[in-house]
Amino acid sequence: MTGAATQPPRRRCLVLGYDATESARRAAAWAVADLLPDGKLVLVRSDRPLHTPPSPLSTEGERRQIGHAMFDELLLDGDPALAELDLVTEVSEADPVSALIEAAERHGADAIVVGSEPHSRLRRVLGVVSDELLARSPVPVIAVPREVGVAGAGAGDRPGPERSQGARSG
Repeated sequence: MTGAATQPPRRRCLVLGYDATESARRAAAWAVADLLPDGKLVLVRSDRPLHTPPSPLSTEGERRQIGHAMFDELLLDGDPALAELDLVTEVSEADPVSALIEAAERHGADAIVVGSEPHSRLRRVLGVVSDELLARSPVPVIAVPREVGVAGAGAGDRPGPERSQGARSG
């Protein structure tokens, strides 16, 4: 025996983009099932749309209150297993992509998880968070589609979401 202390295994960590939409709730349920029994989930709410400044109609404090209220609602109405995880919440004034990437780097996340919804051509031209994440993220991006099943499924026996390492072939 060398006397060196062994390090406990590192807990898995996922960063979740959360905006209280149905797709974000599905992504949260997927992330919880993936991280049980002892993972770390970082919930991130960005207070502004992609490529636009924060709204001048509310203060930063008001936007933070709304973000934390969304997290509270998820904790009250969402999967009770959320309480079993190490849970961190962050409300950011940055655009969603920057907020998620910065949180992933700060927490040493294994991946970023977002919900996935179909978008109109106009919305795609203006920018879609998942597309921008794929282009910029230093960690894998997991986009949880509408059809994914999460209730009662373990990580190894449920349909998987789309996974990407952020690399694009060209």
